[in-house]
Amino acid sequence: MIKKIFTYIGKFIVNPAKAAEEIAQDGQGLWAGFWWVIIFGFLYSITVLIYYLLGHKPVTTPFLTVPLEKWYLVQTFTTIPVALAGSLSYGALAFILGKAFKGKGTFEATFASQAYAIHIPTIIFMWIPETLLAPILIAKGMSALPWPQWVENLRIFVIPFIWIFVMSIIALNKVHKIQWWQSLIIMLISLIPMSLIMAVFIR
Repeated sequence: MIKKIFTYIGKFIVNPAKAAEEIAQDGQGLWAGFWWVIIFGFLYSITVLIYYLLGHKPVTTPFLTVPLEKWYLVQTFTTIPVALAGSLSYGALAFILGKAFKGKGTFEATFASQAYAIHIPTIIFMWIPETLLAPILIAKGMSALPWPQWVENLRIFVIPFIWIFVMSIIALNKVHKIQWWQSLIIMLISLIPMSLIMAVFIR
């Protein structure tokens, strides 16, 4: 399964349309998506545990009443279930909306393809710098990454989301056999509950 997961990662990066069609026909496609989300959550759990051990606190105040000094310790144990909850809510709503547009795709194919579409850009643009570079800066007493704010905005809010939008629309189009504008509507609506979950539990 691990080999299959990383094969799909490569395929979604190179040719998301073909990858979405392939995972839709894969009898193990659902599990390839499910375990990819687990791996994603596990990787971020390691990151936030490192933050806790370094004494780092969230830059923005969380919604939950967890002491700031304990936030990343708590998030170490909640990241995997939160990642699953966010991905399942996105996949389920995208599937329902796809059917509303008379889409042909299954829940399994919708969930799996969208799991790759969402989490690949997140891993590359967020997890890698936040895991490999941020702990070094935190250990040195720095609270921000060493580049201008506009670069940071591109890294977090622009480039990964454009990539997510493109891959998600392509995958929905191929899985459900619907128009691109229908895929865009589905993606934008399906992101709402997932974003709310992440906003509450992730820092």
